[in-house]
Amino acid sequence: MSLEALKMISEAEQAAQRIISDTQTQIRKIKADGESEGREMIALAVSRALEKNERIIKDAEHSAEMHSGNIMELSRMECEAIKERATNRLDKAVELIVERIVVT
Repeated sequence: MSLEALKMISEAEQAAQRIISDTQTQIRKIKADGESEGREMIALAVSRALEKNERIIKDAEHSAEMHSGNIMELSRMECEAIKERATNRLDKAVELIVERIVVT
């Protein structure tokens, strides 16, 4: 083998080694970028999930307040009806007692 051929082989091996080294560097960069993007995507997903959770809770609280208001109004109306019936019965009871006292 001539010196020229050995030199060409050596240069080819060095070029191949540089290509391998550059490729490994690119692989590490791509991997690091991918991991970074993955972390960002996870953080964004968590942030969106927390925002959605907060909206759901606010909606539930609003719904509960509305429902509570409706229940309070119904309870108030029932109390008024009971009070009115009690007042009517009291008047009738007074009349009945007065009749019995006057009759007896």
